[in-house]
Amino acid sequence: MTDMYTRILATAGGSPWSATALTYAIDLAGRLGVDLHMLTGLVMPAGDGEVTADLANGQVQAALEKAAQELLDEAAELARQAGVTFVAHTVWGDIPAAILQTANTYGCDLIVLGTRRGVGFERQTLGHIAHAVAANAPQSVLVVKRPLAREALLGRRVLVATGHSIWSKYAVEHAIGLAQVMGLEVCVLHVEPQQAQGGGEGATEGKQLLAQAEAWSAAAGIPYEGVLASGAVPEVILETAARKQCRAIILGTRSVSGWDRLALGSIVNAVAARATLPVLIVKPDVSV
Repeated sequence: MTDMYTRILATAGGSPWSATALTYAIDLAGRLGVDLHMLTGLVMPAGDGEVTADLANGQVQAALEKAAQELLDEAAELARQAGVTFVAHTVWGDIPAAILQTANTYGCDLIVLGTRRGVGFERQTLGHIAHAVAANAPQSVLVVKRPLAREALLGRRVLVATGHSIWSKYAVEHAIGLAQVMGLEVCVLHVEPQQAQGGGEGATEGKQLLAQAEAWSAAAGIPYEGVLASGAVPEVILETAARKQCRAIILGTRSVSGWDRLALGSIVNAVAARATLPVLIVKPDVSV
């Protein structure tokens, strides 16, 4: 099965959801025995002439750097207490770009981000930073919400959605590998349109995909449950994850270039924006 992570990048941004994601990343790095890179991104505030004068004296910059160092010091202490090896970074500039550049420079193969759970229309989309990173990163991205229900950390299984694409296949392999390393169960879900539920060709293909995932799980020694369902895909994924008491949702999406990199797939975006559970967005290797 797929190799697991060697280095994890997490952000220390000072917000409640960033703190939750950082705690999650420290716990994950400790469980997997890998290095953790912690990043605080700094952006100069736009302002009027008075602020510009302060910037010329370096006062604002010094204040921001001091606050960033305090955040990193707190994060470092949490990592030390967990026995996790870490490296701290402070980077100036556009936050999504800084995250992506740092992850690529230091060979991180997982990025952990926190984002708040929106209300109303905002529930339909990820936050700006999380969306920009998840859409552009060649690495897998784990999106963590706040508050994170205690049962999300105690659940014994992960849910992964399977389909007919190569990136969906890679997500299933990735989920089984992660479950194997962390001692979890895997629930593999295939969602077909309503008309396929009656036993048509689509349902037959879904059963074949679940049988393949079951064989992979058996070879890895992982407890497995397959679920064949029909309906609106994002809604079924979210409902199944809640009903099966999963601790995370794993989804595959393709690695793309050009303008397509500016947006996530509609299903991934809908699930990641609305889920209360952590959502791991897996991208296939460029060689796949």
